[in-house]
Amino acid sequence: MLQAIAPASVSSPAPSMKSVMPWMAEPRMPLSDAAPYTVLSAQELYPRICVRDPYFALKDVTVLPGEVVARVPVQMAPDAEAMPLGLGEAGRHLAILGSCGAALVAPKDGQHFYLASAARGQWLQAAPQERASDMLWALAQAEYTGKRTCTARTLLSSSDGTPLFKLEVDYNVLSAAAFTRLFGEARQEMRREPRPADTVQRTPEEWAKLRQNPYSKPLDLQDFRMEGDLMRSSLVVTPELCKGHFAMHPVMPVAVVAGGMTRMATTLGRKLEAAPGARFVAKDVKLSADSLAYAGQTVVFSAHRVQVRGADHTFACWASVGERVVAQLDVTYTRVD
Repeated sequence: MLQAIAPASVSSPAPSMKSVMPWMAEPRMPLSDAAPYTVLSAQELYPRICVRDPYFALKDVTVLPGEVVARVPVQMAPDAEAMPLGLGEAGRHLAILGSCGAALVAPKDGQHFYLASAARGQWLQAAPQERASDMLWALAQAEYTGKRTCTARTLLSSSDGTPLFKLEVDYNVLSAAAFTRLFGEARQEMRREPRPADTVQRTPEEWAKLRQNPYSKPLDLQDFRMEGDLMRSSLVVTPELCKGHFAMHPVMPVAVVAGGMTRMATTLGRKLEAAPGARFVAKDVKLSADSLAYAGQTVVFSAHRVQVRGADHTFACWASVGERVVAQLDVTYTRVD
């Protein structure tokens, strides 16, 4: 997962988490001590999972015996995905809730970073559905599989309790100190790479754009290119696209990268089918996250349709920075109209 990150040198000590994340306070109690049906506040969760709003959008995260549940908003239109919400957004909310579940059973209390390294999902409803108008529900159970690894099993349901999507997420777990040491070197490497020009003086419209929630709209992918059954596009990662995802260390969330790859798959499917209005329902999903994309880097998204069997279209997708693979996604979509 962290092949692109190396420990910082001794001559460049990393700042403490308290100094770079002043909003983080010491947890007041181990989450394992929370009584069943306790609703966890943002102040109790943020210092443990190290993501915050607007990336964190769960409501009423509640402790149950052995698991956590939460209400899930739908912030983005699914577009070509004929589902109550898109796969990328579903993965985002479930991975965050999974990290809350992991914090509940963490061997040590305190600040930890849960870096998603792999995920396996299955959409449970074959029929096409419209975008959800109400909040959905999700639950998560987590267990540590090693000293620095854990797995969360999550389930997303409609407001009436109908199961929609199950997702299993593997995490690499880093303490706050280890995370800061590792990203010290990453920041040094980023300084050597070309960075997009920043405008010192912004218009009121530009400032308003910066205040928007970047997770409520699809990525603004550019330079779409077709090569037979392969399609590519690119995106420059800005700090604004990483809001709430690792304060002071803007990193493109894995779920957002996955959302870009699923969009590439459905866009390619529409193009190859010569059907601009075609919609798809997901089936099996498999994701691996090999490294990270930092603000200032350009990510190239690629999708290749590898098989068509009746209405089922299987895609191999990947995102990369230069020669370095950031994430890979295998997904099968069923065309429904």
